[in-house]
Amino acid sequence: MTKTLLVYQGHNQGKRPSRAWAIPIVLMMVATGLFGPLVSVVAAEGPHKGTYFDYDYKENVDGGTGIYDSWTDSTTGRGHYKTISRGANEVQMSASYYYDYSDYDGKREHTSNKVTFSFNLSDRHYTSPTIELDDDEYTSQDPHSLCIWLYVPPSIGKGERICILDAEWVVTSTNAKIWSNYVPKQNLIEVTERGSGSRNDDYGSMSITYTDKLYFDKTSGMFVAERYEETDTGSWKGQPGGFNYHVSIDVSSSSYEFQTDYLTVGAIALTVVLVLLGVCYLIYRIRWRSRFVMVRDLFSVGVSRIRIKRIWKAKQFPRLQNNSTDYFQAFMVHWVEKALLSKDRVAVAIDSQWGLVGVAFYVKEGKIGTILCKNTELTEILRGYIGCKDFFTEMQHSIAVTGDMQSDPYIMAQINKFGTQAFNVFETYNVYKLPEIRPTSYDADLVRPMTDQDILPVAELAQKVYRCKAKRWIGGNMASGDMGVVAVVDGKIVGFGFACMCGQYGRLHTLGVDPAYRGRGIAKELHRARLEAMRLMGVTSVVDEIADWNLPSIRISSLSGFQPIGKMYVETVRKKRIKKDIVRR
Repeated sequence: MTKTLLVYQGHNQGKRPSRAWAIPIVLMMVATGLFGPLVSVVAAEGPHKGTYFDYDYKENVDGGTGIYDSWTDSTTGRGHYKTISRGANEVQMSASYYYDYSDYDGKREHTSNKVTFSFNLSDRHYTSPTIELDDDEYTSQDPHSLCIWLYVPPSIGKGERICILDAEWVVTSTNAKIWSNYVPKQNLIEVTERGSGSRNDDYGSMSITYTDKLYFDKTSGMFVAERYEETDTGSWKGQPGGFNYHVSIDVSSSSYEFQTDYLTVGAIALTVVLVLLGVCYLIYRIRWRSRFVMVRDLFSVGVSRIRIKRIWKAKQFPRLQNNSTDYFQAFMVHWVEKALLSKDRVAVAIDSQWGLVGVAFYVKEGKIGTILCKNTELTEILRGYIGCKDFFTEMQHSIAVTGDMQSDPYIMAQINKFGTQAFNVFETYNVYKLPEIRPTSYDADLVRPMTDQDILPVAELAQKVYRCKAKRWIGGNMASGDMGVVAVVDGKIVGFGFACMCGQYGRLHTLGVDPAYRGRGIAKELHRARLEAMRLMGVTSVVDEIADWNLPSIRISSLSGFQPIGKMYVETVRKKRIKKDIVRR
């Protein structure tokens, strides 16, 4: 009968059997039944003085059935082996280790030990009066009859048998691979022992079957890892049960090097990256998928089924009846093209009856949106879809008070207290229109057309003026065909402005002047230069949006003949006012 290396000591003190400490080191390092006749080996170099390894030990019981249903216990530990001296044919080593045991019933145990031992290189038998294992299974035997387990001759061949402790193992591979400490190691010697037997201990009366595999470095012959699997079936105090027992030991650091299977590592890394990219892509597509929503009171027509979708290419923008804006219908397609060139988000809301009922833009550099939509509920849906907190809009959205709301005292109290305003208002803009452009003069020595070489300095100036990034937006303006002008003083760009033209309609936008050069009439010259350029290009009607606090810009526009035609609001879902630079682009 094969005897098991796992020796259980102590006494059961609870309803479930408790395993007391055993195997402190390589019992825990070799973890299996050991057996058999000695096979002679040719003397090899073996470990030299200073050769060492540290190891991590993990042991656990799981897969319980019957009385062992839900039972678990585990042992963890660490140890260190080091060569003290190396003679002509004898090696002296030291070993130190500790182990911690815990089980299902909350039992905890700790053990540690330090010991010195020696062995003969020719036959690998212990030559010291003691061995480093404190298991009664081996300490009761003559140490000289046992073979060390931590080293095998590197020249050993597949199919050969070798003595380990008091047993004979078979070399099952000389080019084995194993995952150890999360790394695939290769070019290893694998020795295997399989068997069955029985025991009667704290776990009960059990029949066992096991497989134990030890791995050694093919170059040095030194220990690398162990994998032990055991299945137990039987009974404990007359009650049937069974469980699985596992031991894994891995060298965590050593004076000798292992060969890593980098091809496997690379393949796994590539697979992981591809899987993660696939998951990210799937999440991204789900996040931006086209969807249908039900919206109430769209143009006072009960409940409407609205399709919300993101626009990825300008040609996807629907050429439908536009019921989303009162002031900017002529610029919609151009705005979409410009936003996409700037890598910003664009989404639309489409109704089968009313056509285009909502358009939403989100400028990621400035973290500001524009939502053109006349329905409050749909506006909130679009806001959440493009992911913005602050947004420009043509109207101040309000909550429609329904009969159900009127019957709720709490809701009506809140409405009476805060009103029916759906969003807080961050800022208010005026929309101005110039119905006819009169010939206008400007300082051509100060203002010139913007070129592609000006994009970087203009972006830097815009960031200085607006305190937010603008490089992509400036580049998108130029790429979309917007007209840009710059003011240059002593070879330095100190101001800039843009205008877009769609047929006979024009729009002024994004004017900035270096703070150090303000008060010199530069903004006025940039304003006039753009108007004159648009007039010469056939534009007959121009709109502009100016914050109601920006009195100098309002004055310049008024002197040019602009008249207010409406309002723009910066609505926000923020509950507290924050300091933020809002830029209408």
